[in-house]
Formats: sequence, C-alpha cells, structure tokens
Amino acid sequence: MDRGNFLRAVMSVSVLFAFACSTPSGPERPTHDSAGTLPSASAIQGRLVFRGECASCHASGDSFDLAYFSYPDSTVVRRALGHVDMNTSSDIVAYIRTLAVAPVGRFATSFQPGGVQLTGDLEFATALFGSDAWPSELTSSALLAIDPTDVPIALGFPRWSFEESNLDWMPDDPFPESLLRHSNELAGGALSRYQTSGSYEDLYAATMALRIAERDPQSTMAPCQLEEPVRFEADDCFQARRWTASLVAQHMLRSGSDAPLHFSLHDAWWDVGNAARKSIQHNVPIDNAEENWAVWMYLGWAFAPERHASTYLATALARKHLPRHATLHALRSQVARVEASGNPYEDLFTAVRVAPRSWMADVAAFSFRNLIERLEAGDVPSDRPFRNIQEGMPESQLDKAWIGLQRARIRLIQNLGSEELAAVTPLYDRVRELLPPL
Repeated sequence: MDRGNFLRAVMSVSVLFAFACSTPSGPERPTHDSAGTLPSASAIQGRLVFRGECASCHASGDSFDLAYFSYPDSTVVRRALGHVDMNTSSDIVAYIRTLAVAPVGRFATSFQPGGVQLTGDLEFATALFGSDAWPSELTSSALLAIDPTDVPIALGFPRWSFEESNLDWMPDDPFPESLLRHSNELAGGALSRYQTSGSYEDLYAATMALRIAERDPQSTMAPCQLEEPVRFEADDCFQARRWTASLVAQHMLRSGSDAPLHFSLHDAWWDVGNAARKSIQHNVPIDNAEENWAVWMYLGWAFAPERHASTYLATALARKHLPRHATLHALRSQVARVEASGNPYEDLFTAVRVAPRSWMADVAAFSFRNLIERLEAGDVPSDRPFRNIQEGMPESQLDKAWIGLQRARIRLIQNLGSEELAAVTPLYDRVRELLPPL
C-alpha cells in the first residue's frame, strides 16, 4: 500500500470508529511485532479498527484476550464480520498476530483452584482430608494455612468465552457508555488512564470507579440497585459486573501472576455472583443464575477469604449439593476474620447449618475452639453501635456475635445426639463465659 492510499485508509477508519461503541481509550502497545519487525500496514489498520469496533467489549482495550486464549483466525473473522467487512476482519487478525503474548489453550479455565475440577462433594472431602470427615485434630493455624486457590473443587470456573452460554468471562455487551460518562466521566476517565498506563494503581482506581458507576443510588441509569427490585436490572447488572471482572482478570493474566490483589479488586468478581443471587431473590433470574452465583462468589472469596458473610456463598454451595465445600468455606472464612468482629460467630452458625450431619459435631467443636482462642487472646467483638441500624438487624459486632452463637446452639440441640451434644456443650459454655454480655 503506497503512502497516499495508507493515509486514506487511516482516515476512513478514523471516521468508522468515531461512530462505534468504544471505551474512551486503549492501551498503547509496542509498534514492533513479536519478531521485532515493523507490523504491516494491514496490522496497523487492524489495530485502529479493533479499538473502534471491538475494544469496548474486550476490557483490555487491545485484544490481549484473543491472543492469550488462542482464538483461531476463523473465529476472529466470523465475529468481526458482524461489524466490519472481510478485508477489515483480516486486518484485525493481522494486528492480533503482532501481540507479544504467550498463549494458553482456547478453553483454559483461568484461576481454577488446583488446576482441575473434581467430580463432586465427596471427592472434594477425601482429596482434602483423606476421608469423608472433618478432621478432629485440625487446628485453626492449620486451616488458615490452606490456600483456597490451591484446593481443587467440584465447581468449574468460567472459561474466557462461551458463545452459547453466560458461564464465561466475556460479557455480552460493553460497559454502558452512559455510566462511563456519569459524574463528569469519573469511570470513563479512570478507565482511559488505566488502558493507557496499565499500572496497578490505575487498575484499582478504574475498578473502583466502575463499581461505583453501576450501583450509584443517585444515578437513574445504574442497573445494580440490588436492594430496590423496581430499579434492579438483573441482566444489565450482571453484564456490567462481568465487564469489570474481566478487566481485573486480564490484568492478572497479562502480569503472569496469580497472587491475590487488593481485596476490593477481587470483590469485583464476588459482585458478579451477588448480581446472580439477587436475580433469584427478586424473581428475575438470569440464565444459569444458581451456577453463576456459586462460581463467581467462590472466585472472589478464594482470593480474599476474610471478606463477606459466609452465609451467601455457603447457601449457594448447599443449593448445588456441595455441603462439604460450604462447610470448608464457612470455617476457612472464620479463621481469617479480622479482630473485634462478630463475623466468626456468624460463621459458626453457617458451618453447623450447612455441614453434613456426620460432620456436625466435629465442625462445631472446631469452631468453638477457634472462638475460645480468639477470646482468650483478647479478641472481643466490638460493642460500638452500628450506624443506620435497620429494624431486626444486629446493633453491634457484639450483638452479631451473640445472635450467631445462640442460633448455632439451637441448631446443635435440634440435630445432635445426646452424647454428641454433651461433648460440645463445655466448649459452648466456655465461649459464653468469655464473651462479654450485651
């Protein structure tokens, strides 16, 4: 292509993407391909077209995911033809080939714990503990040392793109332009800065801004008003949250590290599951709502076990007939909790609520011992009153602790045999003795 024709091509592409659905900016990438040579004119044109026509759905902004997950040329062309002609689709392929990316398999499931999916709940227990029982000798420190990102589970984490289903990372729609522009382009500006710099700090700022945009109660366009059924747009919320989740995921994949990031970034994954949960609660279930609830919450929790009330994910796992998974989740959360919190006592109740009957006594004993360790070390739930207390809700962390303790006691009385109950009662009594009165 001579210089005059090339400049005309660039001008035509510029007009094209001026009207396309796009994010404010894309990351600046090297001008040389992976072999160290200058890319062809078609690759340069393909980059311009990708940024105009495709980047708004691919949160990285630069087709990293297509190269990383080994998308075949035929798939790229087929999907691009919905937006551009055949020649331009080939230009996009030429551009993707210039990216210096070490690819993985087309159907790889990123962040799958232990790198393998188990067949069921019983296999999970026997693989982790050696038998179908909660180990009576397990200590709090030993459980805390278990990394949920390394323990194989029976849930299959999403693959990157699955066109026939929503059980994947790729959203069906771009992050809404109206939300990017909201509040003086708070989210759009933050996203543009990240897509230019690629820095961790800008990722954090962009993720926080995107999360605010999709739930801002002052915005009439925010779809994630989870507590207001009339304003909650279940599928729009799910899609927007998947878009943000994929932004965080691609940052990790690009870096080559699976080390946990700041918990707020992994909360973006948990948020996707919460949108699915709320769609069920409000009787507007998205497709595969229960599966998405369990998988996305587990994704977020595995990287930040100290976060969120365990009842949400435990309930999803129990609904999926995975009570052993749910029990580990509740107790692994308990040992990770920060000081002065009532959450460990709620975890106690969650654990005895979801545990298999044959596990219940040992699970209760473990949880009681952890609470005793905390209290004897001076870790006492705060009695400072919560702000904006809703009717029927706990008034403080200490109130939350007592509620969790008493609910667990009732559950044990209802389900344990007399000998089992007699064995755990001294532990319960010791917790009651150490826990300050209301």
